[in-house]
Amino acid sequence: MDPRDYCQGDAFQAEKRGIFSSEWLPACAEGQIVSPGAFLTATVGGWSLVAVRGKDQVVRVLRNNCRHQNMPVAGVPAGQCETFRCRFHGWTYDLAGKFLSAPPQVAPADPHSPQVNLVPFAVTCEAGMVFFTVVGTTAPPRLGALPAYAGTVATEIACNWKTCVEHLLGDRDEGSPDFTWHWPLLAVRRAGSAAIVEQIVPHTFLRTRLLTHVFGGSIDEQSAMAASIKQACERLQADRAAGRMSEGAGGLLAGFHRRLDAAYAEVRAAT
Repeated sequence: MDPRDYCQGDAFQAEKRGIFSSEWLPACAEGQIVSPGAFLTATVGGWSLVAVRGKDQVVRVLRNNCRHQNMPVAGVPAGQCETFRCRFHGWTYDLAGKFLSAPPQVAPADPHSPQVNLVPFAVTCEAGMVFFTVVGTTAPPRLGALPAYAGTVATEIACNWKTCVEHLLGDRDEGSPDFTWHWPLLAVRRAGSAAIVEQIVPHTFLRTRLLTHVFGGSIDEQSAMAASIKQACERLQADRAAGRMSEGAGGLLAGFHRRLDAAYAEVRAAT
């Protein structure tokens, strides 16, 4: 891997085209949006989204972009609502993303056209996690059974998303019953009756959010671990910025790098 791919925007754009637009990506834990109208927003690999539970109890992931002028329809990280209303020009949508109304002076010519509804992503729910895909044709991940959801710790890290993945994978080899890696943004580690799902959220090429979803364990115990991960990732990012790459690599990390190399090569061949 080239250290510049951890510190410059060109690689992030290649990853958006070659990875994030074609794979199943984690959006959130189902337990974060339990009641009808509960929602959260995120930017994952350049895609702005809102995950919401509808009045019909169906979980949807929608693009957080008004169809009028592409502005956000949900402007806070999480909350509870009856509808989504763009604060710029008042276009209003129901929880399924269907256009409802707009002020007459900015109303669409055909309010019944599907083109004025929020754009939906394909969604699947697996073992208490919500996944979405832009145009993915691969099979969604299978996590296996998880205990009851206990809560989530959110950690902001000043690092490239790949640096965070590399720290989580470390020197681990494939086939461990206690740790599984799900390309490209999810790791599951198990400890006794508890399971910890680490969701990597790439915001920009130098900013990553780590969501530590706790299933069957104590969320308080994971807060200190998340802080430790943050410190380690930011140290690694400093190494990458200085041109220093890791010398050793376990089987999972080597596989991660191979898939990155293949994605970069595919993007280069298409341009």
